[in-house]
Amino acid sequence: MLDMWQYLGYNESPIWVAICIIATLIVTVAVSKVFRATWRKFGADKMHQMFIKNVLSIVIWIVGGVIALNWLPNFADAATALIAGSGLLILVIGLAAQETLGNMFSGLFISIFRPFEVGDRITITSQNITGFIEDITLRHTVVRTITNNRIIVPNSTMNRELIENANYRNMRVANFIDVTITYESDVDVARDIMAYVIGEHKDFVDTREPEEMSEPKVPIFVRALGLYGVELRAFMWTEDMPTNVVACSDARNDIFHEFKRANITIASAKVRDVYMKEQ
Repeated sequence: MLDMWQYLGYNESPIWVAICIIATLIVTVAVSKVFRATWRKFGADKMHQMFIKNVLSIVIWIVGGVIALNWLPNFADAATALIAGSGLLILVIGLAAQETLGNMFSGLFISIFRPFEVGDRITITSQNITGFIEDITLRHTVVRTITNNRIIVPNSTMNRELIENANYRNMRVANFIDVTITYESDVDVARDIMAYVIGEHKDFVDTREPEEMSEPKVPIFVRALGLYGVELRAFMWTEDMPTNVVACSDARNDIFHEFKRANITIASAKVRDVYMKEQ
C-alpha cells in the first residue's frame, strides 16, 4: 500500500496524512468553541453581532476544512482541475443554491438595518406567530414563542414579511385591564379605585407628555354597557412585557379586594340570573 502511495508521487505516509487531517479538524473544533465562548463572554448579543458571530464561525470551519484537505497529496491541483473543467456543475450548484444565497443576503440586510433585535417581541402578521427573537444565522431566524417552542423562519421570509415589533425603539408595553361591574354598583367609585390601584403600582409608567399633566394619570373608560353590567377598561403601562404580566396580575388582585371593601359587585352570568329572578 505504501509503495503504491509513493508510486503515485505521494511522499508522505498515508497514516501521517490521516493524523494531520484529524489533528487539523480537532484544532478547528477547539478554535470554534473558544471563539463562541469568548463572544458570549463579552455579551455580544445584538442582532448584527450574532450574525457576524455565525458568519465567522462558518469561516473558521471553511478554513479548517481547506487546511485539512490540503494535507491530501495533490489536492490543490485536483481542485483546480475540477473547477476549471466543470462549469456546468458550478452552474447547476449555483441554481440549486439560489434559496440559500437569498437567505444569506436577507440575513445580511436584517443585521444591517435591524428591524428587530435579539429579545424583541415580534408578531409575523400573516402567520399570526408571536414570539421573541432568539438568534439569527446565515440561513434562518429563530423565534421563541410564549410557550417556549422555537420556530425556524428563513431569513428571506423574515425580510419580506410584515413584522409587528412591540419593542422597536421603545420597550414600553401596555395591556388592558377589563372589569365588568353590575348596574347597581357605583361606577364612579369603581373608576376611582381602578385609577388609584393601577396608578400607584410600583411598575406603572406614566406616559403623559408635559403638556398633558392636567389629564388623568390613569384614564378609566366605560367600554360598553353590556349584557351583564358596565364594562370598564384601563391600560397598565410598564417598561417591558415580563414586568407587565406581573403588574397586571397584581392590579387585578388589588382591584378585586378593593371592590369587595367598597361593596362593588363584579358582574357575571350568575349575578344577572339572580337579579332577573328578583325582578
